[in-house]
Amino acid sequence: MRSWKQIWSQKSVRNLSDITLSDLILANGYDTGVGSYNAKNWRIMVADFCNKIALQPNRKVLEIGCGSGAFLYAINEIFKVESYGIDYSESLIEVAKAAIPNGEFKTQPANQPSDFKTSFDVIFSNGVFFYFPDHDYVKTVILNWTKHISSGGKLALMDLPDEKHEDTYHRERMKAYKDPSKYDSDYKGLRHLFFNKNGMIQYLESVGMEDVQLFPHVVTSYGNARFRFNIICTRP
Repeated sequence: MRSWKQIWSQKSVRNLSDITLSDLILANGYDTGVGSYNAKNWRIMVADFCNKIALQPNRKVLEIGCGSGAFLYAINEIFKVESYGIDYSESLIEVAKAAIPNGEFKTQPANQPSDFKTSFDVIFSNGVFFYFPDHDYVKTVILNWTKHISSGGKLALMDLPDEKHEDTYHRERMKAYKDPSKYDSDYKGLRHLFFNKNGMIQYLESVGMEDVQLFPHVVTSYGNARFRFNIICTRP
């Protein structure tokens, strides 16, 4: 039976010397029909994120589960930041390094303590936390990384499956899948973790984060927008 790690460890792009944003988006798995993004909508989503956190040039930005670096790549199209990323897929980290050669990227699991010699103005994760094995793992990741956010810095966790939609989540996703008849077999054994909004807010506050807020998906055509939520908070 396949695991998520096996799947992501096989992802890459065709040509590391000629990378486009579309290549990076596809490498990050946004090609199933269920939750696909084209480059235009991806840029809209990233620009909205930058506005939400009032991101400024030259800030230190770390992405947990950065994959190919598609999100950081699009941020750097808006203005240059110091880009950092971690992911357990060695093949995707190699893509991120090629796409953002001035960045610093490491192959490591999200729950491993930081090996970076700096703190960060922004730490974020997009469409990754639901691949984690359980909620204890999630709490460890949050506890570890919030310690490395500078005072006044932001933490953003995006695209978290909402537990109140769990009953209809897979049924509706199957309808949008590239081949609905293969949805069950393709996702056999591949679990998604679901999150309680109030529980996430309470845990973030318990580890010292403040001004915890939910915000919607700006690209409403994104197939998972109805089932997932985004959350942002500040380290005092």
